[in-house]
Amino acid sequence: MPEENLSSKWESANLDFLRAIAVSLVFATHLGLTLGLRPPEEIGRFGVLIFFVHTSLVLMLSLERLELRGESIFRSFYLRRFFRIYPLSVLCVAIIVAWRLPRAPWWPRQGHSAGEILSNLLLVMNLFYVAPVTSVLWSLPYEIEMYLVLPILFRFGQRNGFRGLGVLWIVAVAIALLQPRIAGRLDIAQYVPCFLAGIMSYFVGFKRIRPRVPWVIWPITIGAAASMFFGLKLLGVGLETAAWPACLMLGLTAPHFRELEWRPMRTVAAQVAKYSYGIYMSHLTVLWISFVVIRESPLSIKWIVFGALSVAVPFGLYHLIEAPMIKLGANLARRLKPVQEVLEPGALRRV
Repeated sequence: MPEENLSSKWESANLDFLRAIAVSLVFATHLGLTLGLRPPEEIGRFGVLIFFVHTSLVLMLSLERLELRGESIFRSFYLRRFFRIYPLSVLCVAIIVAWRLPRAPWWPRQGHSAGEILSNLLLVMNLFYVAPVTSVLWSLPYEIEMYLVLPILFRFGQRNGFRGLGVLWIVAVAIALLQPRIAGRLDIAQYVPCFLAGIMSYFVGFKRIRPRVPWVIWPITIGAAASMFFGLKLLGVGLETAAWPACLMLGLTAPHFRELEWRPMRTVAAQVAKYSYGIYMSHLTVLWISFVVIRESPLSIKWIVFGALSVAVPFGLYHLIEAPMIKLGANLARRLKPVQEVLEPGALRRV
């Protein structure tokens, strides 16, 4: 679940907090499953849904920044996202395949066919009905597919505003309801309303509304969205369908909260958000090593190894892989010849 680092103008402690909550829910769910505690897997799924809302909102801010810099919001955006996502995902897939690591700590070790490996390297597993080589990889193809249209949706939002996006959200929900009857390969439709919630958050006023609601209501609101998601699921609503109103709630309320000011929490949230992609991609292997590979070790040793690897692995992945590749992608994008793109006069002023 990658994100592009933001300059100070675009930084938000509230978004860092949201991203930290997302990765923590996924991490905690998988830790519980590894320890045999059987937590509801929907907890981790809700964490991924938060990622979808967060990612689309942050990338709207990124597209605004590219435009203000005079960079192409298409070519530059795609190039930057490629170097943000693929280097780490390719490395993780290569390690898992080479060492025949399990999909998750509770899965047996297994081999993979050439087709499975290629689909995972390209992040197109959902298009070819191929299982991810690591369970957390399932969400990345949907992000990749949404990246292809985010610049278009950015332009659409500039021209049609929040109302136009609201109509588009309703259309996306209708298509998602029909999708299972049409083609399984189009299951990206199930998550489009979640991504649109983040885009609507930007256009509802993330950059122009003066936040007035105390920050303490923000985590309460996240909890309320989670309660809506779990409540609808308990009533028999499908998992993806239950996600749509919960994600919309997060997106529409996010711009209204004052920024988190308590420095210790700001620092923790910022650090977790910074390393979140590495945490997300590596934590299942960390759990496997800590509680399966050395399961005969004393409990204290297992927890020490778990704690050390949980910090060291994402730290190393970020500084050795992510940060250099982000920098490379940014440098290549800046060298692209600027492209004159059609922009309705005054569109930026309405954002």
